[in-house]
Amino acid sequence: IGIVGDNGVGKSTLLNLIAGSLEPTDGQVIIGETVRIAYFSQQIEGLDESKRVINYLQEVAEEVKTSGGSTTSIAELLEQFLFPRSTHGTLIEKLSGGEKKRLYLLKLLLEKPNVLLLDEPTNHLDIRYQLDILSIVKDLDINVLAVLHDIQLACRYSDYLYLMKGGEILYQGIPEEVICQESLQAIYGVQSKVAWTSDQQAMIQYL
Repeated sequence: IGIVGDNGVGKSTLLNLIAGSLEPTDGQVIIGETVRIAYFSQQIEGLDESKRVINYLQEVAEEVKTSGGSTTSIAELLEQFLFPRSTHGTLIEKLSGGEKKRLYLLKLLLEKPNVLLLDEPTNHLDIRYQLDILSIVKDLDINVLAVLHDIQLACRYSDYLYLMKGGEILYQGIPEEVICQESLQAIYGVQSKVAWTSDQQAMIQYL
């Protein structure tokens, strides 16, 4: 599920409420007892930058294994997330901002969540890495709720969309049903033309 909307409409607040980082002032957030949530926030927290990439992930994997989780080959996961073998022994503090984001996402996935919350996961990544990371996340066998800034990326990688404005979800549905001239005018206040390709990709022209 993708969440889109203008800056300040409550997208990140919604994720924080689900993650338990914020308490609602009214109403309830109800989550099943067996749900394990991992929250990928805009600010990377908890990486021990004094350690080397593969050693750090091995430690995380051992902690998960000890607590009853299962692990996958760390080297294989690193390569899947576009870390060549030459970087596996690199100190985390030497990684670029985009590499740290990918490493942080890998750390969360090692914890075996069944719900993954992503807040702008592709910020500060080159377009190649944006597409690769979103493709990897799309293929994960878990539920994903992602705040995405780019509408076309949101349409490409989301099965379902929430369109927010003023703290409310104004539109929801599959991308080809809810992304249109009317909804973009209501959400962003812009005139546009929207067409859909044969493979269900949005082509948006702003007027």
